[in-house]
Parts: sequence; C-alpha cells; structure tokens
Amino acid sequence: MAFGSMASVFKRVASIVKSNTSSPSRFTSTLSLPPSTFASWKMSRPYLKSCSAVEIHRPRQILLRGNGRYSGGSTPSRCSFSNRSSWEIEYEGLIAQRNKNIIMHPDGHSQKILPGNFVVKKNPSTGVEKKVLLEHALGYFWAIKELSLTDKKPILSNETLIPAAEAENFPSLKELVNLHEEVVDVPDFFTRNNRSKDANAQCTLVAISCKDFGARLLPSWVEPFDKAFRYGKDADRFEVVRITISEGRIAKLLSPFIVSGTKKKVQEKDHKNTLLYYGDAEEMRDILRMHNIYTGYVYLVDGIGRVRWAGSGEGSDEEVQSMIMFAKELTRPSERVAHKKLPSQSRVGRKVPRPD
Repeated sequence: MAFGSMASVFKRVASIVKSNTSSPSRFTSTLSLPPSTFASWKMSRPYLKSCSAVEIHRPRQILLRGNGRYSGGSTPSRCSFSNRSSWEIEYEGLIAQRNKNIIMHPDGHSQKILPGNFVVKKNPSTGVEKKVLLEHALGYFWAIKELSLTDKKPILSNETLIPAAEAENFPSLKELVNLHEEVVDVPDFFTRNNRSKDANAQCTLVAISCKDFGARLLPSWVEPFDKAFRYGKDADRFEVVRITISEGRIAKLLSPFIVSGTKKKVQEKDHKNTLLYYGDAEEMRDILRMHNIYTGYVYLVDGIGRVRWAGSGEGSDEEVQSMIMFAKELTRPSERVAHKKLPSQSRVGRKVPRPD
C-alpha cells in the first residue's frame, strides 16, 4: 500500500499494530512507500526509533514485527514489542543488497557508511554506539577529505576476476537518456546485443561519474580500453558505456544544458553509449558502494550483466593492464569437452556363421 504523507504512514503503522493485539504470536507486515515519502521518513527516523516494530526491510519499505500489545495513541511510539530494533537488524535487508565482491579502501570513510548515509558513532565516555547522519559525524566535506586519504580510490581494484558463481548482477537503473535522445534501462542496455545470452559473448566497461572531477578521471581507464579493443578483430565483443548521474530536483530542469555540454566533451561516435540519468540514484550507488560522488568508478560487466571487476579513481598502469587482461579473459570461449571417437572394441567370443 502506498502513502502520500508522513501522517498517513504513522496512522497506518498504528492500525496494523492495533489489529494484531488479539494474538500473542509474532506478526509481520510490510508497507510500501513512494520515494518522496521514504526520503521524508528517513529524516524523521529518530521519531520512530522508540518503536522496535519499525525496521527497514528493503528500499522504500517498512517492515513491522512484534508480539506485544498496542496501548493506544495515534503514533507507533507507544507500542511495546520484542527487542528487534538494533541497527544490525534494521539495516539487514539493505546491506544484503550491497555487492560483496567490491573491495573498499581500508583508510576511507566509505567503508563505514551504512544504507541511508548513516555511520555508527561511539560515545567515548559511555561506550554506547548510535547511528548518526554521515555529514553530522564526519563533516560536510568528508568526501573531499576521503579523496586525499585514499588517493581518490574509495574502491580498490580487484586483483582477480570475480568468479562467475559469486558475481552479482549490475543494479537496475531506469530511464537513462543517451546523447541520441533515446531512453534506455540498465543493465538491459549492456546486454542488448547478446541474443545468445552467453556470459562470454561480450564484455562492457561501465564508467560512472556524478561530478565533473570524477569524469576527468575516467579517461585513464576508458582510453586504454578503447585503444586495446575498438579496432581489433573482436571489436564487436567489447564496449564502453559512460554514465553520468545528476541527482537533485533541479537536475532535470537543467538537462538541456547538461546534454549540450556533454556533447561537446564526447566524440560523435560515442554519443549512443553515453547515458545521462537525472534523479535519485542512492539505491544503485549504495549497492555498487559509490558513496563518494566526487570520484569516478569503473566496472567490467560480462555478457549477462554481472559485475566481474571494479575500480575507482585514476587508473595506474598496472591497474589498467590488469583490467584489459580481465576483459580478454571474460570473452574467452568456455572450454568444451571434445567428443572423441571411441576406439573399436575387440570382439568377445566367436563369430556366428551365417546359414547357407
């Protein structure tokens, strides 16, 4: 059930709890929220914190759990439930969606960020831990500081290909627009030419930036990749897709200027594969661990849309060479067992004579 205001959310939470007071058994109910209400709800989380029934189950949904009794009132703050409101449980659903194969820099702030842009802060006097908004805990310029702490690499490059059995799908992002003004969705756009659905049929280098500074770092990855594969005999098996994310309400209004500026920076031959996205991409960025919007990110995606390698910042010579080697490995045909002709078996027993 969708809701349009915070008041209606609170009212619905109360009604669900009240309707389950007759049974002592644990109950579970899920409320679906539109993006705008979900954003407002996150900012009002301290108000709901006293109710242990309220948990984030997955993006834009609230999960209610409990086995206590409702004591009246119009808000869930007067509910009595079993003790299930720890931050580990509350964020379990969102954390489970994160790509676990992405390696975070040990000195960076990004590794500590929880879904919803929170971090855990410990009181030095009492030792009590609590969730605090990222900007309040680390300051509004935390992302700039992290660039210097990690050499612009909040994500470290994978030293080996992510095994196919462990690889996770590239997260969905809809209604991107390329420079030909065509609307596309990802990861479907990456696999649009792979009719055979063969994981080894192609490899896509996805280069993502949110700010101009990050975009200026991406050529260190893209240009060597382009040079290695664009004009080779298997050029149709390799592709570069650039994604520029513009978040905020005003981004859509400025889209004509963004498109015009991007066209001037990108060669005509790359316009089809240059995608622009306007709107909230927090969920997708969280899954790919793109918490710092001031740097650039690169991912190798196989023929069926799985992330097989990741990196960030400015590519070093060693990292770039490894990326190119991994791209070749991703398009290497899978080994097939050759069917050899079995040797003729020697006859057992004597030959039966034919009748005259």
